[in-house]
Amino acid sequence: MTDETGNEGGRSRRDALNDLQARIEAAMDEVRPKIRKALEELESKVDAAVAELRPKAQSAKEKVQPKVDHFVSEIQPRLDGLLERLQAKINELRKDLDARAERGRGDDEPTGPAGQIGPGSPPPGGSDPPPPGGI
Repeated sequence: MTDETGNEGGRSRRDALNDLQARIEAAMDEVRPKIRKALEELESKVDAAVAELRPKAQSAKEKVQPKVDHFVSEIQPRLDGLLERLQAKINELRKDLDARAERGRGDDEPTGPAGQIGPGSPPPGGSDPPPPGGI
């Protein structure tokens, strides 16, 4: 039976908790060396496995390297051509955008490349009048 102070048979709950904590710490102290030894053994096995696999990996890399080089030599001209076509298309679109900007402004303001806001020009979406024919 427990009384108002939490005593049970002459022992307080605090004493029981302290006893339990001491037993847990003792068990941990007993297990730590075993855990440390197991981790060291595991690390040793992993190091040995890596050392065993390293030559095989290097050999496989050397074996496939000519195929990789051949693939890159075949694909590189295609990539270069694709990049050139993309750059040409970007330049074409930029010129078209510049031309549209020129037509939209008239000749009263100097213009820069497409995408640049000139000094004194209204912010995008600012006070431009609505397009003819409504919204």
